Amino acid sequence: MRMKHFVATCFALLLTTVSLPHPVRAQVAPEIGYVLPSGGKAGTTVDVRIGGYDWTPDTQILVHDPRVKLEIVGPPTGVLVPDPPYWFGAKARGNDRPLPREFPAKLTIAADVPPGLVRFQIANANGASPPGLLYVGNLPEVAEEQERKSPQVLPALPVAVTGRIQRIEEIDRYEFTAAQSGPITIELMARRLSAPWNGLLRVHDPSGKLMSDKADTEGRDLAATFVAQSGVKYEISLHDLDYAGDRSYVYRLAITPGPRVLAAYPAAGKPGETKEVEFVGLGLASGANQIETLKKTVAFPAIPNAATFDYVLETPAGKATPFALGLSQLPEQVKAAGLQEMALPQLPCAVTASIATRFGSDRYAVTLKKDEKWKFTAQARAIGSPLDLDLALLDAAGKEVVRSDDMPGTTDPLLNFTVPADGAYTLVVTDWNGASGGRDANYRLAIEPQLEDFAITLPTQLAIPIGTAAKLPLKIERQAGFKAPIAITVAGLPPGVTVPPDLKLAEGAVDLAVDLTSAADAAATASLVTFTAVSTINGQAVTRTSSPVLIATTMKPRVKLTPEGLDDVRKVHRGSTYLAPVFVDRLEGYQGEVLLEMTAKQQRHRQGMASGEFTVPAGDRRIEYPIFVPEWMETTKTSRMILNGAVKVPDPKGNVRTLLSRMELRIGVLPEGALMKLGHVEKEITGQIGSELAVPLTLSRAAELREEVRVELVAPELPAGLISAAPLMPKSDAASISPMLKLANDLQLIGEHPLTFRATALKDGKWPVISETTVLLVVKTK
Repeated sequence: MRMKHFVATCFALLLTTVSLPHPVRAQVAPEIGYVLPSGGKAGTTVDVRIGGYDWTPDTQILVHDPRVKLEIVGPPTGVLVPDPPYWFGAKARGNDRPLPREFPAKLTIAADVPPGLVRFQIANANGASPPGLLYVGNLPEVAEEQERKSPQVLPALPVAVTGRIQRIEEIDRYEFTAAQSGPITIELMARRLSAPWNGLLRVHDPSGKLMSDKADTEGRDLAATFVAQSGVKYEISLHDLDYAGDRSYVYRLAITPGPRVLAAYPAAGKPGETKEVEFVGLGLASGANQIETLKKTVAFPAIPNAATFDYVLETPAGKATPFALGLSQLPEQVKAAGLQEMALPQLPCAVTASIATRFGSDRYAVTLKKDEKWKFTAQARAIGSPLDLDLALLDAAGKEVVRSDDMPGTTDPLLNFTVPADGAYTLVVTDWNGASGGRDANYRLAIEPQLEDFAITLPTQLAIPIGTAAKLPLKIERQAGFKAPIAITVAGLPPGVTVPPDLKLAEGAVDLAVDLTSAADAAATASLVTFTAVSTINGQAVTRTSSPVLIATTMKPRVKLTPEGLDDVRKVHRGSTYLAPVFVDRLEGYQGEVLLEMTAKQQRHRQGMASGEFTVPAGDRRIEYPIFVPEWMETTKTSRMILNGAVKVPDPKGNVRTLLSRMELRIGVLPEGALMKLGHVEKEITGQIGSELAVPLTLSRAAELREEVRVELVAPELPAGLISAAPLMPKSDAASISPMLKLANDLQLIGEHPLTFRATALKDGKWPVISETTVLLVVKTK
């Protein structure tokens, strides 16, 4: 759109050989931003674009599931600056989203990959990233038409739409027609893809009636179900809760005919057993717009090591969206609706229940014996319920013995308890967010003995500079008093990386710093590494394997960038190019060229301030780095820019790697009055198809701007050839100009068209000074 052409024009004008400062301490490790589309259907190959922060051309992609392949197939874009509109005022004081490059890639998903999220990571000679996420689905996939201004018409349901909220104030709209009367379910996936935004979703019928209005205020994503009428056209609108937008605001919107299960009683069953389950949801029994129940006999599958399985409920209103039921060896019970107190004479067990009132509590009487070790878990978030629970244990006198609220990463509570004395105890389950009060919001209370066991945890990534050593912190979580020694084995290390033999944790130990050593002649590469812990519990060998750890061998930095003035702020004319003085120091004997670019993580919203890539010739130490400062930037706010320095160096195996170093300090800019201002005499002009008309504009220039000015129409969003205007070169003393518009004799032109005119001068013959103004053109018939 217009801003893309504007930024591209500035970069093209700025492209010249220069050099920049960057005080760099170490390389910049790459990070994953997003994938668009955010996944695909099993058994397909999808063209995607990966948004990467501080990636290099030699970046490796490693997917945790070998059945999924993600590979880069072409060169990246330049660093992408957000399109307007921008934040102004108080919101402009916040940090900007990171600036990505986008890489064209191909995603290939094997047919046997089940629906769900798949992890992947990336690495290069500068470091390794935390995991990113892809989604594997089973619905037909449709991509958002990003530049479309009217609602995008979707094909027959079910369908999944992949898109993004790219700009501030953007609202994505979709339109579909219900093939039959009954419930339709819409599910938004954004937060689960690590996208940093909260959705607000509305559905309207043709009369404008609001059929559904859902907001993700908790950052958990959202789902909405409404009852549609056959043959009626509905419109979905989707935007960020705060009307923010960014390239990283990707999403997947699944739209399926059929109801949605909200709760199940019981919420779990034993693998291999068949039992009756009561489901609760909108329109389950009749398809009506009301909460209903439906009982079905469910066969709980015996899936090795699985804690849940997806069940698709068949209803008179069609198939419901998949609902996760638990798999457990505990005897499962269901508390009667409305009952607030219940005795549990037989332990261990699990109870699925609902709380009768908002902000209410349920109580469970249990008899416990001294020195018994019990684990009490109240699951709500884990089973898809909106409840926010806490769990308390009271003694026979009603005194609180212990309480638990949120476990790490969830609002579900867990209590591990060693009984101090024989007696009667009471478990109290309380809802704190007011979502209780109906059968559609349930929880599962599980009471089971603590069993001796252990789990292994590790960081998700580690970088080791070639020829050095690093320590990987390995932790063991010992449960129920387990103390036996544990042996550790490692698989999948990068070539040239070794660990000591016979790794082990002594009896009772919970921490092990694993020494990893990289050979001096190792290649700069990476691999997914697994750690396996082996021990003995009750005479039986037990094995626990970690999630993969991405280990990368890296290279030392070769450049240090420092701005002259050490974080000074300079006043710069708006709409002009600032030549920022920068020092470039080469390290480790490197003497070659240095490519300068904006780093991904800048500071504050920079309102379009940007620059392109610039090459510092070999040997140059001080350069002036050109930064374009748009005319709309606030004069009351300083803006900063941080740079990367990129160099190409062979690793010990001769493989050429790109090394990035980030400037520690910043180039500071305080915008002031413009050197040139293009304005309009009339906000709106009227013309007829097939005619010509003049557009009266004003042009003012500061005395110091003596260069020639070019005024032209920039309207790339209009159909080619329908509106044209010859560029003007006004005289140096001209205060007013009147470009002539030629309107094609085409009925497509009838209506309103915002036209943007741009004035460009090249200060000192090469540095852009730019001003724009927009006039509304109203085209009528003859």
